[in-house]
Amino acid sequence: MSIKVIVRFVCVWVLSIPLLAVGTPASATPEGPTRGVATFQGTVIDLKDGWWGAQSCVVWAGRRAECFATHEEADVLLGYSRQADALYQEGARSSGGAGSLAVPACASGWLCLYEHANGGGRRLIFSDEYWHYLSEWGFDRQTSSWRNNQGSADVGHLSLYNSGSVYNCGSRSYANSMGSANDQAYAVWG
Repeated sequence: MSIKVIVRFVCVWVLSIPLLAVGTPASATPEGPTRGVATFQGTVIDLKDGWWGAQSCVVWAGRRAECFATHEEADVLLGYSRQADALYQEGARSSGGAGSLAVPACASGWLCLYEHANGGGRRLIFSDEYWHYLSEWGFDRQTSSWRNNQGSADVGHLSLYNSGSVYNCGSRSYANSMGSANDQAYAVWG
């Protein structure tokens, strides 16, 4: 083999190494589901366009979300039981049962937002420690009550329209009404 052929071979080989290392160009958009997109009864829905009859939506880490026709369906998935809920049981003991009805249902480890006072209406459930814009989930300015059933030091937060402050959702607590902050939340951390 001549030196000229060897040099050409080496040059072609060296020049092809970067092409092998680069591979296929990466996508400009992140892999996985987009915020606000959820599965509901076997269909993919965009919650920004409506909830299509869903009553509870669970936002999992990684932006994956699942919606359910009833709160009870979501509760089963999350392992929630009213009878095993410590805050619910405490209310039942202290008030002879009547006070426990005021405690909104929310599985351990989650922050639940409700469309209406007293834990009524649609429910949006989070556990991620970063900000979610509620408009992406079809819940912008629609939070009227909440329950934070996360760990004892895990405070949730709601950013409010026309306010320089953040509404704090104390750990292991709830609010059946948000007073002047009613329907003002546009983002949640929790």
